[in-house]
Amino acid sequence: MTRFAIIADTHDNLPLIRAAVAVANERGTDYLLHCGDFVSPFTARAFKGLKARFMGVFGNNDGDRPMLLKVYKEIGPIHSYPHREKIEELSILITHNPDIAEDAATMGGYDLVAYGHDHTVRVERGLTLLICPGEAGGWTTGRPTMAIVDMPEHDVEVVKLEPLAG
Repeated sequence: MTRFAIIADTHDNLPLIRAAVAVANERGTDYLLHCGDFVSPFTARAFKGLKARFMGVFGNNDGDRPMLLKVYKEIGPIHSYPHREKIEELSILITHNPDIAEDAATMGGYDLVAYGHDHTVRVERGLTLLICPGEAGGWTTGRPTMAIVDMPEHDVEVVKLEPLAG
């Protein structure tokens, strides 16, 4: 089993990023996937205590991409989307774009497709697990969330995030 923490649309909300990192660490995740919209480079500070391996993709609101790449270098890679990855025999696609995610899940060939952008929780189980973890930043819906996913079982828990101080 491989356990993923999946987040998207953190939009500079440091207390909620720290909360997502705490949940990922507490749940013993192997990987944290960020589906885009970090926004500013200073967000890297909130990921410093992450125990899982980090991987992300840019979103449409990510400003200074060269600086984001530089400051996240020690945390983990950020890729242009869509990003395909083989993780422990699982075929993964990470994107910020819902249309790309839906097309990829429909075409098949992936075990997990994760996306962001629309800030709405979505979980569809089929041959491909299609998931949007909602928005970790909480700015749009007022309900900050992330997902914990066990693969290949397709077990998904959507976790409501509570801000951490500091």
